[in-house]
Amino acid sequence: MLLCVEITNQKAGAVGIQRDKKEFNVVASLEFSAPDLASALGEYLRNTSAEIDEIRVSGALEDTFHKAIIIPDVKGKMQRAALETEVIKTFGNDYQFKGHDLGEVPGPGNKVNRRMMTAGIKSNTLEELSQMFADAQVKPRMFTTYPIAVQALLEKLEILNQEPLGFVELDHPTSRIVIFKGKEIRITRELPVGGQQKDPDCPTLAKDIYRTLLFYTESFPNELVTKLVIAGTLANSEIVENLKEKTGAKIVAFEPQNIFQGIKDVSSVHPACLGLSLLEPDRFDFGFIPYSVQTKSKTRKSLALCSSVTLGIVLMLALAVSRLSLNLRDLETYNGGIKGEIRMKEDSLKELPLEFISHSIETSQPPWSEILLELAAAVPPGVALKTLTLRKIKNRWQGEVTGITDGSDEITSLLMVEEVQNNFMQSPLFKGVKLTEKELQGKQAAFRIIYQLNM
Repeated sequence: MLLCVEITNQKAGAVGIQRDKKEFNVVASLEFSAPDLASALGEYLRNTSAEIDEIRVSGALEDTFHKAIIIPDVKGKMQRAALETEVIKTFGNDYQFKGHDLGEVPGPGNKVNRRMMTAGIKSNTLEELSQMFADAQVKPRMFTTYPIAVQALLEKLEILNQEPLGFVELDHPTSRIVIFKGKEIRITRELPVGGQQKDPDCPTLAKDIYRTLLFYTESFPNELVTKLVIAGTLANSEIVENLKEKTGAKIVAFEPQNIFQGIKDVSSVHPACLGLSLLEPDRFDFGFIPYSVQTKSKTRKSLALCSSVTLGIVLMLALAVSRLSLNLRDLETYNGGIKGEIRMKEDSLKELPLEFISHSIETSQPPWSEILLELAAAVPPGVALKTLTLRKIKNRWQGEVTGITDGSDEITSLLMVEEVQNNFMQSPLFKGVKLTEKELQGKQAAFRIIYQLNM
């Protein structure tokens, strides 16, 4: 069973709902008065905890706020900070709040701003509600506000659209009115008239509702609330007629039984409780969590993370020690093998003729004397070699020289480079000669030549 609880300062209503896919069946409807709210609700929760799968709660209207706020078009933490600044400026810093992006609005010049639907609930109220349920040894999954729960119900009933709509719940001892426009909650207000009377003065109550609608029109010029939804135990035909006459608004039937089965008396049903059951927590923007619960959750996560990190470090150390031990044994074996190979090579060298060893040493180096003589013949006056390299690649000696020519002008320097190249190509010691780089540097010319030794 899903238990949905609506709490005000003077009483609480609860509805138990069984859900089967898309079907909702009301199986319990309860009310608790203010003096014994905590004890009576706590006792009920303890007695029925085995039947309850989940609990959702909406807080008192007087401890909440709802307003669309315009902030700069920024992202991430900057958006949160900008929204927090506006909330504190308007309502103070004792609220836990959340926002939902309603889209772009034009700003001054070429700037773009965001319109944020913001809802908040007093932090101490949230903590008190959380503690009350904690004393009953249960943990609600979701806390939200009364207007948001009602909004979910009106959307499901397909009553809510982009036209201003007033929802009036007439109940004893608390009556209230909420005006919606699409995703925005424009006005939330408790109705002072008839609050303490089971049979309120109908004309006076209608007049007070009408004043609220006039206030809305003054706050949002050129917008009229032309539809009202009336619910609650005090919503009789006399009040409906007075509202029609006074406000001129169309009264829309409140028929939750079209969605919820098992409702015996529509007037006694708490709309916010029904709306709570329709919310999808995974897609819901205005689900609040008390700070104390957040702190405990963070502590548990931190402890779990620390435990995981510690266990990981221990396992890594154990693995490192194990690998080190294996590596040391492998290293000892490897060193023994290397020493054996060295001894074998030493023994084999002792048996080789001295002439063979001398020949091996000689063939491991290029014929430097021949190379230097050929270079001296190949390099004309006015040419300086900067580098000379030789390396053996697959039994062939690959060489490279770089140098610079210093002629009287650019043409002379370039001709000297070509002379060097031709001398290398005509030499019997060099083959595969290629001029890979040639660059003028003022009157001088730098060059790079690669070649192979013809051996």
